[in-house]
Amino acid sequence: MMNKPKAEKKAKSAFSRMEVSNRIFYAVMLIFPIAQFLVFYVGVNINSISLAFREYQFDEGGVYTFAGLQNFRNLFRNLFTMNYAPTLLKNSLILYFCGLCVGVPLALFFSYYIYKKSPCSKIFRVILFLPSIISSIVMVIIFRYFAERAVPELVRIFFGKEIPGLLENSETIFGTLIFYNLFINFGGNVLLYTGAMAAIDESCVEAAKLDGAGYFREFFFITIPQIFPTIATFLVVGMAGIFVNEMNLYAFFGPDAETAVSTIGYMLFRDTLEGTVSNYPYLSAFGLFLTVVSLPLVIGVKVGLDRVSRAILD
Repeated sequence: MMNKPKAEKKAKSAFSRMEVSNRIFYAVMLIFPIAQFLVFYVGVNINSISLAFREYQFDEGGVYTFAGLQNFRNLFRNLFTMNYAPTLLKNSLILYFCGLCVGVPLALFFSYYIYKKSPCSKIFRVILFLPSIISSIVMVIIFRYFAERAVPELVRIFFGKEIPGLLENSETIFGTLIFYNLFINFGGNVLLYTGAMAAIDESCVEAAKLDGAGYFREFFFITIPQIFPTIATFLVVGMAGIFVNEMNLYAFFGPDAETAVSTIGYMLFRDTLEGTVSNYPYLSAFGLFLTVVSLPLVIGVKVGLDRVSRAILD
């Protein structure tokens, strides 16, 4: 009986050493991601935020000086005078809602088809994922050839009509670009949704089958609720990217995309890439303004989806 306290003390000592060792291991493993976050996110954004309150002075030897809110005053004045600003906002919102209302449901249905190991599911997995691993420029070249040459030729052969290329026709160019963006992002979404579905407990699926649930009931009442946190993550990320999505326009047209099909993200990307050091403060102010606008939306959507997720899982 006298040895029992010693044994307990020895066990506690061993547990304490293991706990210290585990904490050291976690700390070492966290050094790299934390350093990466501090350098590539905090450091870069601090520089961008500071630029929003500066201006470039050519007369003083080419240096940035404090300008207060001048860049924001210029920004708000331009927003109310630019006649194409509503077009950029409208195109950005259309792109987002097309991805939300068309891309997400289709990705979920195809993911479920692959998850159930239906006929040709492995072939579909490879075909859908190929655009995600092929260079974006290569995909743009292939799609451009298809839209500009193959489609008009197919229409001529089967319907006997002559039509211009889909990217040359002002009536079809925007819809064609929307289709391309949905297609190019489809494979990655399907892959992630399929991975989330593969983690569903098989006992839930078996219980649903015993209760007589078919594929559709299983999809809506078992699969969707189980992977809703993954769906919520995609929705939040999509909301955060409304103002930065350039719709692959630079890959298609370089800096010469028409205003009628441009988005806010494309304008920022093009002006930053093609601009000079004197334009960076104004662009930084624009980016900071968009962050202030989108942050409450993203937080609100995340809070709402978290509540829905907890209600579903409970």
